Amino acid sequence: MRRTAFILGSGLLLLVALWNSVTWHLQRFWGASGYFWQAQWERLLSTFEGKEWLLYILGATQVPVLLFWTVSGLLLVVDTTGKPNFISRYRIQVGKNDPAAQTWLHHGM
Repeated sequence: MRRTAFILGSGLLLLVALWNSVTWHLQRFWGASGYFWQAQWERLLSTFEGKEWLLYILGATQVPVLLFWTVSGLLLVVDTTGKPNFISRYRIQVGKNDPAAQTWLHHGM
């Protein structure tokens, strides 16, 4: 029981110390760069002044959709061609979803 209390107490103390250290560093970083990001946001708002709906459509819908399809398209290229090899070697199901050309050659079609 003492060993468990010692381990859990030490782990909790270490976690709290780590958390405080991380938040302190992040606060110092944000304090140093906070003005820069605030200035960028104000410049963006002044650019779209009176057209906040356009900022919503571009920022909340189009940017995530473009990012999603870009990453998915790259993964689709890896799935269909098997290249680059450094990505395709991490497949979970080996032999499944192989590129069509390799599957046809392997099965003799």
